[in-house]
Amino acid sequence: MTDLWAVIPAGGKGLRFGSQVPKQYMPVAGRPVLDHVLAAFLKTKVFKAVVVPVPPDDRRFDELALSNNDCVYSIQGGAERADSVQAGLDWIQAQGAHADDWVFVHDAARPLITQHELHGLVDAIESSTCPGVVLGIPAADTLKRVDQINPCPEESDSCIAETVDRTGLWHAMTPQVFRLGELSDALQAAKQSGLVVTDESQAMEANGRLPWLIRGRRSNIKLTYPEDLELIEALLSAREGASL
Repeated sequence: MTDLWAVIPAGGKGLRFGSQVPKQYMPVAGRPVLDHVLAAFLKTKVFKAVVVPVPPDDRRFDELALSNNDCVYSIQGGAERADSVQAGLDWIQAQGAHADDWVFVHDAARPLITQHELHGLVDAIESSTCPGVVLGIPAADTLKRVDQINPCPEESDSCIAETVDRTGLWHAMTPQVFRLGELSDALQAAKQSGLVVTDESQAMEANGRLPWLIRGRRSNIKLTYPEDLELIEALLSAREGASL
């Protein structure tokens, strides 16, 4: 039997969000964003531990309602997301985990992850042929590539260079799930080669392992911009109201 672990890197400073408070600690629907994330993972009751890499100067994590849960562990993260994920993997390995154990990596700023999505990922990795799996959704909107060379008028944010064919394009989300040993090897290889990866799947792809995609829910959005907070608040409030 392999164990399931979760790593939730929480080192984001929320620069695009434009707040002095890191976005994972922004209050929404009565509690910080990260508390909602932890609650979702703990509710699933399949994880041996939920590991949260945080910056060394983080003073907010210990104030979370779920920070003292016996299944939750905070550790010191790294300078970049990949460094924090690697720190989480190193901690898991230090607990005696096996290389074949599965690790779920999830964004600390995605509080709308559902039990349906989490259990769907668990079901996917039960296949003996699964190389890893990523939650995502097919691209539905028309995609534009912006012109990064020619200047645009001051009143324009960007100028369009071309329309991109969205056939076969998906938006990658989290959780992303991989074998502990394979993910650690892939992240280390990416770092040694100078490849800056934006998610775990990219590191695995570069290492020759192409994960599966399973469809998630469009509501599983990431808190990135201030306007996202209002939408997340409404969705979480509606969900909690429906469960009463």
